[in-house]
Amino acid sequence: MFELLTLEDIAKDLGKSVRTIQRLAKNGLLPIITQTRKGGFYYSVPVQAYLEWKKQWFKNKKEENYLCDRDFLDQQQNEWLLWCSKGLLTGKPLSERTVEIYKSYLNLYWKLLPRRYTKSALISLDSLRKVLVGLDVKSYSTKKNIYDAIRSFTKYLIARGFAQSEISNELQKIRPKRVYPPKRLHCTQEQFYNLVNSAGKKCSGQSNYDAIFTKALIMTLGLTGLRASELCNLKMQDIDLIQRRLFVFLGKGKKSRWVGINEQLYNQLIDYLSVRPKTTLEQFFVTNSRVINEVVPLNRKSLAQKISRLSNRAGIKISAHGLRRTFATVAANSGKPINIISLALGHADLKTTQGYLMTSQDEVIKEMQGW
Repeated sequence: MFELLTLEDIAKDLGKSVRTIQRLAKNGLLPIITQTRKGGFYYSVPVQAYLEWKKQWFKNKKEENYLCDRDFLDQQQNEWLLWCSKGLLTGKPLSERTVEIYKSYLNLYWKLLPRRYTKSALISLDSLRKVLVGLDVKSYSTKKNIYDAIRSFTKYLIARGFAQSEISNELQKIRPKRVYPPKRLHCTQEQFYNLVNSAGKKCSGQSNYDAIFTKALIMTLGLTGLRASELCNLKMQDIDLIQRRLFVFLGKGKKSRWVGINEQLYNQLIDYLSVRPKTTLEQFFVTNSRVINEVVPLNRKSLAQKISRLSNRAGIKISAHGLRRTFATVAANSGKPINIISLALGHADLKTTQGYLMTSQDEVIKEMQGW
């Protein structure tokens, strides 16, 4: 006959109240045996089962303490990002951009997490739900980025033994779903050239260099399909105007490729180089910083701001990625082979390229009327 412990024995051993231990028993969290007695029943627990439960219970409590400790989680954040960049978490190194997004949206999660939940697990199904529910239903990308960052960070914590694997399965229950269709900005060919013309016109307070510079940016994005990061990373040696091509070094997915330069873009790049400030910077596109009064490399934020201002001025809603879609759509509508378009965009799958094609119903009708 195995030895049994009463709930009072367990309460004394754990340093908890009998009521707390009774609650654990009633909720099925203790390996209890229900025994009858005159006038009712009582709970008892086999010693061996209790010792195994106690070991797991302390482990769980330790993990819960990790997930409740904001300072500890902040300390782990840098190590997690290092794992992501080196591929220790997924087996494949993540790009600098992805790591940057993870960091940004994990910090946004901390900011949006209600203060009253700081005494419980900071990373849990309940905590993540509170953050996601508080966001606008149309903010799918924000929700997904927060969710992906938390899932990745949780995977790291599990790998380090700071959290249970079950939490990862729990979080999947509230994976964000798109409610509204995505905003897939793009231009028609006519709109694109209206945008180009608007970019080349000096507006109030704009320098001659800035007008030529902005026009070169718009034409490079719309006539090559480069990503914003690829454009910003172009070096002087990457532009071969003699053979009319440019080199994308280690684009998305660490893949490099050559892209052709047509006559229009060639002429615009020549104009840009004629006014480009004299600098030792190796970046091809540089801009004048009014903050430090120096020439600095173009970055994604500055590029987005320039396109946004131009978009408002021209009355054509567009973004850097929208110009990439414009390149694919205009090229496809002009009869260019989709496999060539796919290689130019740096896509590994033709299905991805097909998703960039934004042919409208009006264009379909007009095309079919000429059949």
